[in-house]
Amino acid sequence: MTTTPQTATHEKARAFSTGFTVVMNSFDAATRQGLADDPTLTKLIALLPPDSLLSITDNLTTDDAQIVSTAGTIALRLTDKQGDIVGAVFYTPNSKAKPIVIDPTGYGAIVIGDSDKASEVIAFNDLYDGIEVYSYLMDSDKTIIVSPQKTKQSLKKMVQHWSSGSQVTVPMTLDDKGLINLLAGVRAQALVTVAHIVTMLQDDSYEAILAADDTQLVNLQDTAYYPEWRDDPQLSEPMIYSDGRFELYHDGLFFVKYNDDDPTNIAFKSKAFVCSPIEVIAKTRDTSSGTWGRLLQWRDDDNIKHQWSMPLSLLQGDAREYRKELASQGLNITTNPKQRSYLDTYIQNYPIHKRALCVDKLGWHDKQYILPDRAIGSDGKQLIVYQSANSINSTLTQQGELAQWRDELCKPLAEQSRFVFSIACAFAGQLLELLEYDGGGFHLLGSSSMGKSLSLKVAASVWGNPDRYVKTWRSTDNALEGTASEHNDSFLPLDEISECDPKIVGKTVYMLANGQGKGRSTTTGHNRIAKTWRIIFLSNGEESLQNFMAQAGQKTNAGIEVRVAHIDANAGKGLKTFDSLVLAKTSEAQADRIRELSHAYYGSAGIAWLEHITSDKAATTANAGQLVSDFMSKYSDLTAQAHRVAKRFAIVGAAGELATSAGITGWQAGQATKAVMTCLDNWLDNYGRDGEHEQRQIIDHIKAFIEQHGSSRFQPCHIHTYQDFEPKTNNRAGYHNYDTGEYYFSTSTFDEVCSPFNKSKVLQVLDDAGLLNVTESDRKTCRVPLPFKKNRQRVYAVKGEILSCETTKSTGTAGTTGTTHTQQGLEPVPSVKTPLGQLGQNSSIC
Repeated sequence: MTTTPQTATHEKARAFSTGFTVVMNSFDAATRQGLADDPTLTKLIALLPPDSLLSITDNLTTDDAQIVSTAGTIALRLTDKQGDIVGAVFYTPNSKAKPIVIDPTGYGAIVIGDSDKASEVIAFNDLYDGIEVYSYLMDSDKTIIVSPQKTKQSLKKMVQHWSSGSQVTVPMTLDDKGLINLLAGVRAQALVTVAHIVTMLQDDSYEAILAADDTQLVNLQDTAYYPEWRDDPQLSEPMIYSDGRFELYHDGLFFVKYNDDDPTNIAFKSKAFVCSPIEVIAKTRDTSSGTWGRLLQWRDDDNIKHQWSMPLSLLQGDAREYRKELASQGLNITTNPKQRSYLDTYIQNYPIHKRALCVDKLGWHDKQYILPDRAIGSDGKQLIVYQSANSINSTLTQQGELAQWRDELCKPLAEQSRFVFSIACAFAGQLLELLEYDGGGFHLLGSSSMGKSLSLKVAASVWGNPDRYVKTWRSTDNALEGTASEHNDSFLPLDEISECDPKIVGKTVYMLANGQGKGRSTTTGHNRIAKTWRIIFLSNGEESLQNFMAQAGQKTNAGIEVRVAHIDANAGKGLKTFDSLVLAKTSEAQADRIRELSHAYYGSAGIAWLEHITSDKAATTANAGQLVSDFMSKYSDLTAQAHRVAKRFAIVGAAGELATSAGITGWQAGQATKAVMTCLDNWLDNYGRDGEHEQRQIIDHIKAFIEQHGSSRFQPCHIHTYQDFEPKTNNRAGYHNYDTGEYYFSTSTFDEVCSPFNKSKVLQVLDDAGLLNVTESDRKTCRVPLPFKKNRQRVYAVKGEILSCETTKSTGTAGTTGTTHTQQGLEPVPSVKTPLGQLGQNSSIC
């Protein structure tokens, strides 16, 4: 015996009912006093034969050894069409608790009346309705049966069972179209009335109701109720609107108008297709009960599920825009203008009661991580969804299992410094918010066919299909702003910087690293909230940012080079990007194999990573912080700018180690750190750890100006100059003193020479480096005699030593491919580097 309806055969039910009858008959009949004035039970005891209600004093044990808490209840037997007891319903007087039902057959009925003489059985799904109808018909030959489960499926099973031996009538109203559809094909009849049968019996007899013009008896077995979709259950409850109603089926959303002349409300006079099936899942709003929207769900023609939390404000403007979004994601919408407008009404007015919290940013939201179509780390207490004016077709796709990606692709690359670094970058974006770091980027620099794009695609396989997840620089800065926002708290790979407009690449790099989009205003003049993000981006190209921007006549500054650190893609082992051959005999064959594997297995590692870090966000934060601290302790000699970049490398290393400890990468402890340190040392070899990079840039800039223009823009100035002859110097920038070697720059033209650097900054750097002859310290100028000038003139006097100045950096190891760390139990050992003289200490770096 079970407490829920089962599909046991009738023979099994009868075999069991023999024992159950004995058990039930062992209890005494309930008395009126024992009913505690319960209204329903009091009516039953008056209508039913004596001993129909039983006072249950003990708990019962079912055939599957489950104890049912029946003690203290009033039992009402359930019978089948032969009159055999097949179960019981146990009521607690005056309790709102759901009655306990024991009915192994699934079709047992509460029988009110004498079934032996019945010529007609009237079926109900509610005990109260059955009692009320029987009180009006108790002198007739009608028998009332009531399904104890109060579900439509249980009612159908009961009607099917009883209709095999009796004429069964199911009363219903015009609004019960779903019930008519459910009972289609059953050997029974529907009594369709304009009002509820209990209400109608208060004024008319049962016979008068049958004879009324607005009443109809429908043969459920033979009549086609929904001619075009009678066997198709509705996906959600219909929504009444105007003179029709919306009905949702597997083949679409329809607005249906029914024939008012048909009292059964079955035949329709029009059916308008609105769109392919779309469900309204929940009403959405933010934490301040603003930005209300609707959570929509649908499937495209490939049966791929899409979900979008759509702001309701889109329905108040040009509705074409939101329909374009739906259509672009595979929803088929009618082209009929009037029928198209029905979709607006359905989305806005569908009576859904479920609520969801909407957020306007992907990534971290408290302890949960929000993706376009779900939240990772949810405790199930509240549904949180991402809501935007555009439906995002998520690139977070998955193919293959984590074990396949890890063991066949990631683990074999453990000794490939550039690939391990790139993969670790893919995990690093999620740590930025935890460590309160703004993020930034890296740029893999190397010649064509070096393997730069392959590194990006392997890293992208952490999150999805590499061909879709890797983005391109070939877009406007506005487009990249949206892309960055969609990758908040995550990883953004950008392929081939040469495809970007060199005029905007500098601003774009600043935007990506600073994590904030442009400020914009609404049509009313109010400021819109600018998009913000934190990302780790990985770029590549054949040229550095400095060379690329120079093509458009732009100069880079230290700010840009700090925000995107350049790393040589060449690992320096004669194998292009590879440090060794592990998957093939040649670097070309190995690249092909890696490309094949990255397209076979992808997406599983990213989800596993999110599940790991959200399982205990506090522990993840603490562990990441300790790893970063340990990493930075090995680079304690760095100046401010280099330290800032090194910390970004440290976060990448921490991400790689945490992913390894979570069993995601298949690497050994320390291998991620070793690879990241190799790449950091390569950057330091190129950038320098002994001083501020911008200072070296400024000195090189002034040196290059002098070397480029020489005597063409500097007029000779020495003791042997003929005072009656002034040599012609076109577009003169200043003078060259042949005796002292100094170059005198005119104060009026020096701004042009300094551009794009600030003049005050240039003068300070030159002075700090001992390359400026200053007699007027407040102005950084010097008064000197000039040809054909009566008085000494104020100039900026740059010493000739600048031409022999070598702005060298401290080096890690020979070459430019980084320091090689030795392993001792896989613990990374830092290289020892000798810092050169520091800028800003009145000592020349020349």
